[in-house]
Amino acid sequence: MNDLETRLTAALAARADLVRPGDLSHVAPVVPLRRRWTTPLMVLASAACVVLVLALALRLADTTPKADPAPKPDEPALVLPPDEGRDWTADDLSTPAKLDLDGDGIKEKVEFLAEPDPDFQGRTRLQTTLTSTGEEAYGMAQLGSTIGTTALDPIDADDDGDQELVLYRENLDGGPGALMVPLVFDLRDGLLVEAQPSEPNSLVAGYLPIAGSQTTYYDMVRVASYWIENGSLFSSLSVDAFARGNMTLMRPESYVVDAYEWRLGEDGILRAGEPSCLVLVPEAQAPCGSGVEEGFVPYINSVATEAIPEGEWVDFDAGYQFRAAVEPGQPPTLVVDGFDGQELRFPLEVADPVVSTLQPISVFSDGASLIVTSSSDPTFVQTLVQAGDSLVSLVPTGEIALANAGATRTWQTANGALVTMTGREDGSWTAWSWQMVSRTEMSALPWGTVCFDDVDDPTTAHSC
Repeated sequence: MNDLETRLTAALAARADLVRPGDLSHVAPVVPLRRRWTTPLMVLASAACVVLVLALALRLADTTPKADPAPKPDEPALVLPPDEGRDWTADDLSTPAKLDLDGDGIKEKVEFLAEPDPDFQGRTRLQTTLTSTGEEAYGMAQLGSTIGTTALDPIDADDDGDQELVLYRENLDGGPGALMVPLVFDLRDGLLVEAQPSEPNSLVAGYLPIAGSQTTYYDMVRVASYWIENGSLFSSLSVDAFARGNMTLMRPESYVVDAYEWRLGEDGILRAGEPSCLVLVPEAQAPCGSGVEEGFVPYINSVATEAIPEGEWVDFDAGYQFRAAVEPGQPPTLVVDGFDGQELRFPLEVADPVVSTLQPISVFSDGASLIVTSSSDPTFVQTLVQAGDSLVSLVPTGEIALANAGATRTWQTANGALVTMTGREDGSWTAWSWQMVSRTEMSALPWGTVCFDDVDDPTTAHSC
């Protein structure tokens, strides 16, 4: 190694001796840098080049395939179901659903397995085997109850040839009008994923309160509904609002709604289409303007005419059974004999009293209920109900008075309802229906607006 190092050192020294001072020079002369000269013409030329480059870039961008737009931040996100509940069992009252989930023309059988829960309010596992591949597909639903799970008719909301499973969730503790929600499950990569509506509050059935409409005895609500027709999912919302109170909704038999068809996007979001106008009538519907009358007249265009004067008896055999008569005297006395042998007496402070042979259907009582008028005083109207072992006169309370004079008309309809009409400045009338709100009080709920050819003839009532 020492001999090799000596030889390399000698060779390198010999090469260094060949380099002379003239061989060493700068790569470029050292001179001061000068600023590059420009002219207006050069500036314009440069700008033109920039514009040309931008135009080419935009043209290339137009021919480049666009990516799918990002989901809107205010739209719901899909939630994949957990693989839980394989050991759950189906409730005895549940019925498996049969529909074509994978589009192969053969229906799958979807079973509903109930999560054990003492209140029967657990989750429900959706489980099936796909006929096209033999693979298992599952999902998870929260339906409010695990008892008696059944499916609605299937839909094909994305027109891809397969069907989506539709269940419904109801609020069992919400009382009358509590919202029910349809749940749509779409087969996505072997999972039954719950599709999310873009506007959840628009795909419901029930009563939607109007903000600020709450009064002592009622509030105003719009009626929402949904249904499945020809494999499509629809919802509707009433154009008008209706009074709700005393466990009663003052909704007419027919009313106008805005209807929407819901479509399922590739992102799993349900979106409503443009609204269409429909008239809902009992057990049917029709487009607005198709000959079905739009709007409604509350059932106020009839009058109960049968009544008994002093000295006569009438038997009431519907509901609570009793007999009633007006006993002549000063003052005359209303006498009620219950079929249990109990007798009730109430002095009437009006001349020529008469008692309607119809009980007021909107006044709920544990015993007898009657309406008393006068053959000589058309302004007198009195509602009597049984309270234990006596009769009491219900006190009108709320927004209007129980009267039959001037711009107010009151009568009992042929089906027993007690109604009052109050005049408005534009010549129309507001219809009110009286409801018993306590054991001693009754209040009127608004029922709609009507017009009369002759207000003293209820049969001339019509839509305004």
